[in-house]
Amino acid sequence: MVLVLLLGGCGNPDQQLRDAAAQAAREAASDVGTAALAVEQLRASRVWPQAAGQLVADAEEGVERAVGSFAAQQPSTDASRRVYADVTKALGDAQQAVTATRIALGNDDLAAAARELGVLRRTGLELSRIAASSG
Repeated sequence: MVLVLLLGGCGNPDQQLRDAAAQAAREAASDVGTAALAVEQLRASRVWPQAAGQLVADAEEGVERAVGSFAAQQPSTDASRRVYADVTKALGDAQQAVTATRIALGNDDLAAAARELGVLRRTGLELSRIAASSG
């Protein structure tokens, strides 16, 4: 059992970074999707503004956790530095879009939150692409 645990920590550093990228991207994509769904449901009058705001605030915390987790990675090769830069940018874009959505909903500005939907969708797709290609 100890040998399995020791060998598990000895993998290729590039693969470990790609695995971390895939996990962070999956988590953030889920939270970005939640934020987009909350705005869509609010626009359709299927959810109360307070509930939509809470969903987006929770999604923002989730994206922040994914960003923090991935930021702790240490790229050690040119390839892993490129992956790290790409994933960090995508996660940052997601964080920015979800935060802008939370702020808009907090200001009762549904129009501004709706304008973020395109960014949320694009960012969610990019994160899903990273998750599929990295993992």
